[in-house]
Amino acid sequence: MSFEIVEKSQVVREITVTVPGEAVKRVEGRLVEETRKTLKMNGFRKGKVPAAVIRQRAGASLTEDARRESLQVAVKEAIDTIENLLHVSEVEIVVPKTDDGGFVAKLTAEVTPVVEIKDYKGLEVEAADAVVTDEAVENELKNRQEQNSVIEPVEDRKVVEENDIVKVTLSAPNAAAEKICRAGDRQISLGKGYFNEDMEKALVGATIGEPVNLTGKVDDEEAVVTCVVNEIKKRVLPALDDAFALDTGEAETLDGLREVIRKKLQEDAEHAREHAIEDALLAKLRDLMPIDMPEGYVKARAAQAIRLQLEQMMRQQINDDMLDRIMHNIKPEEVEEYRIDYHNEIILNAIAGAEKIEVSEEDTIAEAKKWFQGMDETKIKAWLKTNNANAFVGDQVKRDRALEIVKSAAVIKKVDAVG
Repeated sequence: MSFEIVEKSQVVREITVTVPGEAVKRVEGRLVEETRKTLKMNGFRKGKVPAAVIRQRAGASLTEDARRESLQVAVKEAIDTIENLLHVSEVEIVVPKTDDGGFVAKLTAEVTPVVEIKDYKGLEVEAADAVVTDEAVENELKNRQEQNSVIEPVEDRKVVEENDIVKVTLSAPNAAAEKICRAGDRQISLGKGYFNEDMEKALVGATIGEPVNLTGKVDDEEAVVTCVVNEIKKRVLPALDDAFALDTGEAETLDGLREVIRKKLQEDAEHAREHAIEDALLAKLRDLMPIDMPEGYVKARAAQAIRLQLEQMMRQQINDDMLDRIMHNIKPEEVEEYRIDYHNEIILNAIAGAEKIEVSEEDTIAEAKKWFQGMDETKIKAWLKTNNANAFVGDQVKRDRALEIVKSAAVIKKVDAVG
């Protein structure tokens, strides 16, 4: 067996594998002998069935098994010579049968990109101060008020008003309506944006028991929904007073609750500001240090992430056939997030190396504790060992510290907050 490796880019290697007919026949012969040892057949003693009979019975499947095994051996020989191997594509048979009975296959291997380190200190980014306005505090206070509201039936009127909650029976007379409306009973909270905006406006003024047609635009088509209001309810808000604050368990007075809310919003704003600075710095680093992207690996990484999400939703494992379908149907925009993440990883790994960042076992355990909040340290250590995850978690710590070095040396220009 022989192979040829051609460097197509910094990260892509094209591998051509030639499997001679002699290699296939050799594997085929071994498979025949292994079968003879256990095969029982009328007219022959165990282990004495002629090879010709076995070949006749096995037919093309025997040759196919031999070709598959020969290919696996040849591919392994080839990829074992590639340093920093990251991802291998599916194998494609390009010459099904050579003159000597062998075949030729091709595949693509991707290697870890190498980034050229540039001066990553002193980068300039813009950020607004983390400011919490009185309006933001009052809006959050109103959200708390609404969360503690109660819903009561309306007894003194039969006509729908704005912000009512209505129980209705719907039907969809035309095809456009079927895109947004299922027929049957449902509850609609007006003003919440859960229903078509035009149809919500048309519902205001409807009378209990009297059918009304609601119209709205759907994909440039006019949708028509027939609606019968069965019941009207309203949301009753609690009074915003000291008693309300006391009921929340966060403060004894309304002014005290406002201060609690302000503190929480301030923490959130500062957290968001730090994230915005980090995102801006990472974007600068990507522009400063571009890399050839191993697209096959990035797509596989995105597909695996989607697979894990689906498994968590479905609470069952997804087989490789479904993973193949995910890979086939994955959209470019779905891959972009993982392309950016991987680019960030490569750069921060390089900076961590340049800064000679070291991570202790205690550092790794501390990071894992953040991932599994509340988990006992003994269980965390067991998880790290079972999943061979020390290096994986440790590398994340290194990247976080590398980003902190970049951030601490950055120039942050103050800008006015939007809005």
